[in-house]
Amino acid sequence: MADFLYGYNEEEDFGDLVSRCESALNRGSLSELKLNEEEFDFVINHYMNEDNGAVVYLLAEMAYYQHPYSSEMILRYVDILIVNSEPEKAIKIIDQQLSRDPGNIDLLFLYGRASLKSGNHELAKEYINKAVSLDSEEPAEMLLTAAQDYIDDGKFEYAVDYLNEARKYQPQNNDILNDLGFCMERLDHFEESINYYEQFIEKDPFNDNVWFNLGTIYARVKNIEKAVEAFDYAAALNPENASVLYNKAILYSNAENHEKAAETFKEFLKFEPDNPYALIAMCDAYLAMGKLDEAAETFLWILELDERNIDALTGLAYIYLVKKDFYSSLAYLRRIMKDEHVDCDYISYQIFLAFQESKLPEFLVYYIVCLYRLDDIDNAVINIELLTFYDEIWIVKLHEIEPKILTDKRIIKFINKK
Repeated sequence: MADFLYGYNEEEDFGDLVSRCESALNRGSLSELKLNEEEFDFVINHYMNEDNGAVVYLLAEMAYYQHPYSSEMILRYVDILIVNSEPEKAIKIIDQQLSRDPGNIDLLFLYGRASLKSGNHELAKEYINKAVSLDSEEPAEMLLTAAQDYIDDGKFEYAVDYLNEARKYQPQNNDILNDLGFCMERLDHFEESINYYEQFIEKDPFNDNVWFNLGTIYARVKNIEKAVEAFDYAAALNPENASVLYNKAILYSNAENHEKAAETFKEFLKFEPDNPYALIAMCDAYLAMGKLDEAAETFLWILELDERNIDALTGLAYIYLVKKDFYSSLAYLRRIMKDEHVDCDYISYQIFLAFQESKLPEFLVYYIVCLYRLDDIDNAVINIELLTFYDEIWIVKLHEIEPKILTDKRIIKFINKK
C-alpha cells in the first residue's frame, strides 16, 4: 500500500545497496551480506552493467545458496557458470532441477548451452532443439544465443548451423546475415561470406560496418577494385571510421600502388597522428617510390614519439646508406646493430656496398654481424679473415656487438681449416 501511495522507484528503494556492496567489498566481507531476491537481482544487474564479472559471479553464487528454492536465482547462477566456462558445475545443478521440472524450457535450454560449452555438441543440439520446440514465442532468440556462444568460443562451423536455423524464424533479421558473413570469413569461405554481406547490403545499404567487412573480404580475395569500392562506401557513410582508411591504405600497399598508399595513410594519420604502424607503412611507401627525403622526415617523426623505435632507426640508416652519406648512416647503425631484432636482411646489402666504396672497417663489422645472424657462415668466415687485416680493435668491436660470433664452433671450425 505504501508503494502504491508514494510510488515505487527501484533506484530509490535499492540505491543504498551498491554502497553497501562496495563497503563489504572493501572490507573483504561481501560473502557475509544477506539480501532478498529482489535486492540480489538489482545488484547483479548493476555490476553486470559495470562489466565487473568477478563481483557478478560472487553475487550470483551467494544468491543461489541464500535462496536455493528460487528458480530465478538458480537460472541466474547457472547462466553465469556457463558464461564463465564452468559447464560441469552448471549441468549438476540443472540435473537436480530438471528432475523436479522436466518440461522447464529455460532449464532445457541452459542444459543445451552447458553441453555446448563442454564440447558435447550432439547433446547440446538435442536439448536446445527440445527447448525451441516448446517455446512458441521467441525460439529464434535461443538459437541466436547458442550461435553467439559458439562464436565466442571460435567454433564457427557450429554457429553457422544455429544461425541458419534462426533465420527460418526471423528471415528479415539482418543481424543474422551479418553473423553468417562473419563466421564464413573466419572459416575462409570467402565467397559465401561475400554473399551474406551483399544480401545484407541489399536490404540495408547504409550500414558502414558491413561495407567495411565486405571491403576486407574483397581485399583478402585480391579483388582490389571491389575492395576499394566497398571501403569508399564505408568512408562515405561514416567519415570518422579511421579503420576504413587504414585498411584501404594497406590494400594499396599490397597492390604496390605506393602513391595511393601514401596518400591514404596521410588521411588516416589525421585521425591517429601517433599511430606507429601507419607511420612505418607510409615510410615504406615513400621508400618504394624512391622518395627518400619524405621517408626520412617521417622516420624522424616516429623517433620524436619513440626514440628507440628500431624500424625508424633502421630506416634512417638505410636512407643514409643509399644516399652514400656514410658517416650519418654510421650514427644510426651504432644505435641498432646490438639489437637482435634489427632487420639484417633489409640492410645488409647496403652495408656491404658502403664498405666496398668507403673501405671503412666499421661497415665490415656490421656486415659480418648481419651475415652471422642470417646464418651465412661461409661468407661470415671469409669477411672475419678480411677484418683481421685491419686494426685488432675491430675484432674486439665485433665481439662486443655479437659475443657469440667468435665462440661459435662453426666459425672456429672454418677458421681452423683455413
